[in-house]
Amino acid sequence: MAHLAYLTEQNQSTNNKQLDRILFALCRFEAWRIRKQVGKSRTVVFTLPGQSCTTILLPAIQRVFPCERHVFVYDNCIDSTTRAYYQQQQTTTDVSNTTPIQPLVNKYLVNEDDFAMTLSCLSSAQHASIVESWMSSVDAFIKLKHSSNKLETEYVPFVCRLGYLLANTGQLGNGLVDVSDVALSNVLQYITGSRSRPLDNIILAKARDTLIQCQQKYYTVMTKQQQPNQTDIEACVFVHKAILIGNTTLLDTVQPKKEWSLKAAKKLTACACCSPEDDDEDLDEDNEEGEGEDFKISRDQIETSPVVRSRYKPRYVDGKSTFAFDPSKFTMIAIE
Repeated sequence: MAHLAYLTEQNQSTNNKQLDRILFALCRFEAWRIRKQVGKSRTVVFTLPGQSCTTILLPAIQRVFPCERHVFVYDNCIDSTTRAYYQQQQTTTDVSNTTPIQPLVNKYLVNEDDFAMTLSCLSSAQHASIVESWMSSVDAFIKLKHSSNKLETEYVPFVCRLGYLLANTGQLGNGLVDVSDVALSNVLQYITGSRSRPLDNIILAKARDTLIQCQQKYYTVMTKQQQPNQTDIEACVFVHKAILIGNTTLLDTVQPKKEWSLKAAKKLTACACCSPEDDDEDLDEDNEEGEGEDFKISRDQIETSPVVRSRYKPRYVDGKSTFAFDPSKFTMIAIE
């Protein structure tokens, strides 16, 4: 898959129709090869090789397999950069997580020069390429979510935050308690299509053993590897108007619980005179053309991130000193 993404980017004459046909054929050949090994669930899982390939392959997968079950797994930018940098030091051949195959240039960037300048402030060129790869992956998710409303089939994946599975508690967005077991059950129920019936105990036990090994490897890497400067990385991510911070929670992230849902419940916004706590999740809806509406910025995120705090201001005023409402936002209607 990594080679396919690279060849597609290098060969500009390759159109979407050709890419879709190649991708479909490769998946069908692989499914046929392992047809006798899939077990009772009759489920074959295909995974993308890394975040660098997402911007090219994710839209193609949605076009080719619009009715299949899709999972989008993501982590915060700091941890992703730390792990990818460690992986880069161990091997020089795998670039699927560390080198952006396609440059991150689109309407969501404030300014390309600003983006290049913030990347140059990172401690190393390796960190810069990894951060851009992470941003390109999340950017592909944003654009596909935003454009799916115009397509025949809406893009509704199982949006999985990796921090839940890795029991990375205490960080913003990951929660305060270990929910890895519940998160694992949720994603397995979705992949195997067994939400309405119990999971096979053998499958669940093997999945737990594998997850424990991944958790141990994760904590080993995070202990050995020094984390990059969070302030510099936040400044890079903040240039993208729809991401804002590197520890954001993506739209429709599935919350680990027994009765989980693919799509996050839309919080009803109150009137403008209500307290700010009633609409903390909708702070970004004022962006032009709906940019940034795919993310929720909470009060904790604003208070803990100086970069985000500099952009947002309170949306209420002192009614004793000025108008409680902006008169320019209303239309006068004459009633006779």
